[in-house]
Amino acid sequence: MNSTQEPIARTVPTAQIATRRRWSWTWLIPTMALVVSGWIGWRAQSERGPLIEIRALEGHGIGAGDSVRYRGINVGEIVSVELEDNLSEVVMEARLSLRAEALARAGTRFWIVRPHLALDEVTGLETIFGARYLEASPGPVSAEVQTEFLALEEPPVLLDDEEGSLEIVLVASRKFGLQPGAPINYRQVQIGRVLTVGLASDSSSIEIRANIRPRYSRLIRENTRFWEASGIDLQVGLFGGVEVGLDSMRALIVGAIALATPDEPGPAALNGHRFNLEEEAEEDWLEWRPALSVGSALLPPDAPTPRPLRAKLTWTEKQLFIKKKHQRTAWVLAVDGGLIGPANLFAPKEIEDAKSIDLQIAGRLIPFGAVRWEESGLVLLESDESMGIPWPSDWIRTPTELEDVLVVGDPAAAPLPLSRARFSDEGGTWKLERGMGLQSDWNGAFAFSRSDGKLIGVLFVDGRDARVVPMRIP
Repeated sequence: MNSTQEPIARTVPTAQIATRRRWSWTWLIPTMALVVSGWIGWRAQSERGPLIEIRALEGHGIGAGDSVRYRGINVGEIVSVELEDNLSEVVMEARLSLRAEALARAGTRFWIVRPHLALDEVTGLETIFGARYLEASPGPVSAEVQTEFLALEEPPVLLDDEEGSLEIVLVASRKFGLQPGAPINYRQVQIGRVLTVGLASDSSSIEIRANIRPRYSRLIRENTRFWEASGIDLQVGLFGGVEVGLDSMRALIVGAIALATPDEPGPAALNGHRFNLEEEAEEDWLEWRPALSVGSALLPPDAPTPRPLRAKLTWTEKQLFIKKKHQRTAWVLAVDGGLIGPANLFAPKEIEDAKSIDLQIAGRLIPFGAVRWEESGLVLLESDESMGIPWPSDWIRTPTELEDVLVVGDPAAAPLPLSRARFSDEGGTWKLERGMGLQSDWNGAFAFSRSDGKLIGVLFVDGRDARVVPMRIP
């Protein structure tokens, strides 16, 4: 071997150590917690309604965390209560719930509910031991979005402005002790309220702004007379003793206004019409008896007023030696040619063998007349003209599809508005969903179209089932 030759290098193998990565379950829990927290945060943020600002002259003890309420339920929360920089106002920030975001619109009114004790009313007692809260009354549905409001110092006289109400102005030489909320009466029935009382802009008179409910607005004509009707009417007679006349204690405290319309009424008064308020009524005013219809705000203004009559049919059935008395009630309506009503009242099969039949309408016993026609469960019964003014024939029509209706039964009770969505058309009759739970007192009530006020059907109630039979007069 040559000594000069270099030695052969030997390659020695070396081990390569690699770390094998394994998935650790320890990261799963914080990852899931982060995802859930993010979802909860996103959900809470998406369900938050608008933030609004309400300014008030006094805080009356309200604070952060107190609720905003509408119709007795919480619709938001007071976030902060601070003084204005110049100490002139209290500034409240409130967060509304998402479902109540419609309160953030022009015309919405807010006021702080607190204990209020007066001679004529007591309100806010729940806040004596509980927290104060902010009450809301929404503005018009079509109003623009608004986030800054000025709170009222006192609750409004009218919580909700009724569509179709009439606002008038009464001008008086003095205040007569009238306060906001004082009743306005027609024949001792309250038809409206006083909204505000104050001096005219030139201080020459007192101006009283009043609101008349929609169903009574037709009573107010341009020649209607108003007078102050509060206080006590004291009459002392030699033989009759002492007579004290007082409509109500509230009228004595906050005042009251009465009105009368002549037998020949003038044109209907419009919003803003001004009337003189007299100190007392003249004698002939009290004798006026105009025939003026009052209607429902749920029907068109020119629609006639429905006046259904209560009818009760009584008959006696004899089985062997036992006499059994039966009766059935429903509502009927005077129309041209007679009385219209449900067939199960006027022509039930049970009376075919009856020994005696009595028909009472509006508390009067009348002869059981002949049935002129029967169609789809409706009957026209002959009657005289003593049942009142008949419903105009041109205000009756046959509907061609489901409609929103107003069901009228007892004239002294509130009518029942029913949406077309609650009906299903079954064989030409409109079946009402069972969830309504109508009582038998509604049997024979009349259905009027909400769109034009015309009579379009009769309501039948049989146990849990109720349906409207459309009008089909031959």
